[in-house]
Amino acid sequence: MQTIALDFNSELHARPSIYFSGPAIVEHIALTGSAAAAYNPSYRTVEADERSADAPTQVEFHTEFVTVTRVTSLKADAQEWPKGTLSIDEAARLAGLSDWSFICRLEILVCGAAPAELGPLLSALQFGDTAASMIGGGAALVCSDFRVGNDNSSRTILFNNDLNAYRLGRMVRRVYEIETYRVMALLGLPQARQLGPVLSGYDRKLVELTNRHVTTSAEEHKRLLDEISQLSAEVISAAAQTRNRFGATAAYAKIVEERIVELRETHVPGFQRFGIFVARRFKPAVRSCEATALRLEQLSHATMHLIDLLQTRIQVEIEVQNAVQIQAMAERAETQVKIQRAVEGLSIIAISYYLLSLIKVAFETADHAGLHINPVYMLISIPVVIGAVALAILRVRHALKS
Repeated sequence: MQTIALDFNSELHARPSIYFSGPAIVEHIALTGSAAAAYNPSYRTVEADERSADAPTQVEFHTEFVTVTRVTSLKADAQEWPKGTLSIDEAARLAGLSDWSFICRLEILVCGAAPAELGPLLSALQFGDTAASMIGGGAALVCSDFRVGNDNSSRTILFNNDLNAYRLGRMVRRVYEIETYRVMALLGLPQARQLGPVLSGYDRKLVELTNRHVTTSAEEHKRLLDEISQLSAEVISAAAQTRNRFGATAAYAKIVEERIVELRETHVPGFQRFGIFVARRFKPAVRSCEATALRLEQLSHATMHLIDLLQTRIQVEIEVQNAVQIQAMAERAETQVKIQRAVEGLSIIAISYYLLSLIKVAFETADHAGLHINPVYMLISIPVVIGAVALAILRVRHALKS
């Protein structure tokens, strides 16, 4: 229990910001690799670059990616973009990744107070169509054109008007987390685009199977059930393969929205707001992933519902067939009863006839032997024999029923 409490407390203090003041260039690189999966996401590792106190480096292990952040102090506000000191290969080495994939790289140039006119400085730094916002309640100004250069890096400028070292570190973290989680969220977009035509094919197949379900004969039910089951298996497989990615997309998108809110943006005249620029180009992609996940879920439910309908129809037809067979069996049983009764009647006549024949022979034999028997006894024996035979047959039938 004590270990669990310590783990929870460590999580509470995870991912501390790098606090600094004055002009600086912040380099942030995100990578995925096997080492990231080897670390328990409840633990974070922070390492410092021992070469210089002016360039602290922080390594963080997340659930499915690793980030490396370096802050390099500058002596004065830069008039041109400074050259970074953190390469992607070095970031992978610091993170301990031998097999890795590149996610994103962001450079944030931190300067002093914003100039009265942003245009000349942005042009000098080769910024294109730029979004800008006052953040932190007017304590800073952030600008970015969100373009990725030849070095796979996007660039952002943060003008510090009134942020101390602690607030500046946290504000810089929010900016690069927006970029990192935005890119991580968009990893689900290629899968959503690939699934688009596949899901359209599933829709057409489902419509075809539904129409066949209405018109198909009982002899084709098994083949139809096999085809519906195959479609259901394909839909479930596609959903299983993409569920984690689309779930991560929704989670990362939520973090991006939270970080944008935490910036506390206000409008800068002549510029589109930073958060709005991100949201307008980011939310449609997230919605595409959400729509694809929803289509998969609906297709899965629809195929399962169609299977249930077909199975219900098959079951009803089986019950109808059983009822017909039961009715036929009842009719055959009734016929057998009638035949049995007829046979019993004939049996009584036949047995009585043979018994009376025997009695007649006995009487005639006795008469030839000189024993004269009154013919009245022969007449009396007729009903007696018939009654005795009928009673015996009825007792036998009663014994068989019980």
